[in-house]
Amino acid sequence: MRFDLLLQIHLFAVAFWLGVVAVEYLLERTRAQSRNQGFTVARLHRKIDLFFEMPAFTVVLVTGLLLIEPARFDGIYALKVVAGGIAVLGNALCLVPVLKRRASAETDDLADVIHQSKMIDRISLLAIPAGLLALACGVYLTVLR
Repeated sequence: MRFDLLLQIHLFAVAFWLGVVAVEYLLERTRAQSRNQGFTVARLHRKIDLFFEMPAFTVVLVTGLLLIEPARFDGIYALKVVAGGIAVLGNALCLVPVLKRRASAETDDLADVIHQSKMIDRISLLAIPAGLLALACGVYLTVLR
């Protein structure tokens, strides 16, 4: 596959993924409004992850791996690759508490819904900044080209 086409697919998937994460962030901010809202957020976040976020970060991961240039692996480029990897890993790990939280919402287990929500927040505190750092590094490297 041509490098420029692969890069365009990668960038489109990154932009799509960022949009999905932004929607999830806004959705998560509403979960404490009421018990029902918290359970609704648990159900919706699961659907968003399975149907939109997982496919997006999978495309980002695959195209990112195909785009890696081992000879360039130093400095800002290495930081971008590592930060992007952390963002993908964090999102993959976040799927576990998202699924557990939805299951807890289905059994009306508020305590576990709250616990899983805190786990999602903790993972997001690492994954989201890592993704933004990777994006910033990518923009910086593009400007330098």
